[in-house]
Amino acid sequence: MMLFYRSVMILLMIFFFVGCGSQKRLPTFPVTGKVLVNGKPAADLFVYFHSTPKKNDQSFIPYAQTDENGDFKFNTFTSGDGVPAGDFLVAFEWREKSGAFKNQFQGPDRLKGKFSKPESSSFKVTITNESTILEPFELKTK
Repeated sequence: MMLFYRSVMILLMIFFFVGCGSQKRLPTFPVTGKVLVNGKPAADLFVYFHSTPKKNDQSFIPYAQTDENGDFKFNTFTSGDGVPAGDFLVAFEWREKSGAFKNQFQGPDRLKGKFSKPESSSFKVTITNESTILEPFELKTK
């Protein structure tokens, strides 16, 4: 009986890996930039690209997290892979660290939601089929 369950598990794993590998994903292109809040670099701020016009079949939202200098490198499918070509509305969240070890970002948004909704964003970017270095995003909360 144990051999039967082991065989079933192996078959399921094979189907899972074959199925995951057959998805066709869009090519991505490196995208880097910087975020300043009131003129200062913002560490651990999240940047999101929302496709425009919105695509019903889009199952991904490219994102980046800033470092201590406010610099970021975008991720879509894997770490640092970049962004597919297209037009995007940009949203930002700067959540306070939370959790027992302060390694989660589920605290209050230090930007108070002012920049978190793509539909009201004044930040728009176009990504082409090449590496892109964006001009710094300057967010003003005052």
